[in-house]
Amino acid sequence: MKLSIGHIINEEWRNILRDKRLFAVLFLIPILYTAMFGYLYSHHRVTEMDTVIVDQDRSQLSQKIVQAFDETESFNVIKLVNSEAEIQPLLEAGKAKVAIVIPSNMFNKVLRGEEAPILTMIDGSNMLISNSATKAANEVITNFNFGTAAKKLAQNQYNSEQIQLTFQSIPFRSRVLYNGTFNYSTFLVYGLIGVALQQVLLLGLSLTITRDKEQGNWNRFKEWRECPWRIAYAKSAPYFLIGIFNFITTFLVAIYGFDLPSNGNLFAAIGLAVSFTFALLGIGYLASLFSANQVGATQITMLIAVPSFLLSGFTWPFEAMPKLLSVIGHLLPLTYFLDGVRNIFIKGVGFELIWKDCLVLLLMGLCTFFVAFIASSLKVFWEKREDTQNDIEIVG
Repeated sequence: MKLSIGHIINEEWRNILRDKRLFAVLFLIPILYTAMFGYLYSHHRVTEMDTVIVDQDRSQLSQKIVQAFDETESFNVIKLVNSEAEIQPLLEAGKAKVAIVIPSNMFNKVLRGEEAPILTMIDGSNMLISNSATKAANEVITNFNFGTAAKKLAQNQYNSEQIQLTFQSIPFRSRVLYNGTFNYSTFLVYGLIGVALQQVLLLGLSLTITRDKEQGNWNRFKEWRECPWRIAYAKSAPYFLIGIFNFITTFLVAIYGFDLPSNGNLFAAIGLAVSFTFALLGIGYLASLFSANQVGATQITMLIAVPSFLLSGFTWPFEAMPKLLSVIGHLLPLTYFLDGVRNIFIKGVGFELIWKDCLVLLLMGLCTFFVAFIASSLKVFWEKREDTQNDIEIVG
């Protein structure tokens, strides 16, 4: 029976539905990972960090400071200790993440206009904890700095209007756009979803051709060797639909299940999904073409997928990377996908600002498919040459 593209596509769907493990990887893992990531960061930011306090002043002001740290949701005061020497063992053992040291005679020094800094000691082994603790501690201490300064001015017979004018003379304002609450779920979950979608699609497509090779079914495509695009289309089409389906379902779970932001244009998001899926199909197809078995295909796709999140510029900016790693990062499809996701879903921009990401992804797909077609054509050329030589030897 003559092969047709429709027959191969139907066969691929049957293989996907029949292989329970492959079906789970393609359809269930993305949703499972999305739910897990969303639930993991459902508190949005780090709260209730275990805190110990050394109050060497023991004044009304220091007691209010202790109370302020305990009342804020960022800190959980678990213990009051008597000296700094008791802090280090608690931080080392992980029994506390933050320590606050209030210096002795602080209240009197503040009233005299002398410096009396409050020391914050933070376990920096976890960057998320250290960043959150630093920001929250600064907010608490800044509020008290304002309060004690205002009290000192009042004691010097300043009225309330004069006190207000004094602080207004040195204004300081800040505004954090798009994620003003420093919500970790907004920042991380979309990026992790992108990693899951990439890994699933690369793995699924890279295994399909190597499966045919291992089962001895690859030779049946010899009649298509003059048109290598046919086998690429027939094998890739089901995974293209799966990629778009996974994009839609995982982002719906993230948006409606975990209240992640969705501020951008729907058509821009679909365009980005199509471009990203096309790029992954090209890479996965090329990887499987050069792999003799499923293990080799898995190894190649892992080499691409593992460093992608780190080098995508999502968690660490390209400006702070060594030049070589920055160049490698710009060769990875996840880089452009996550840039587009951040612009669409978090910043709320339209297609006019993410079209470059889409274009680069489409070019990646075209280039990898083109290389695959060239490789297939060269293989056909050498096969024909070998067949001709064999015919000459038989005639001779």
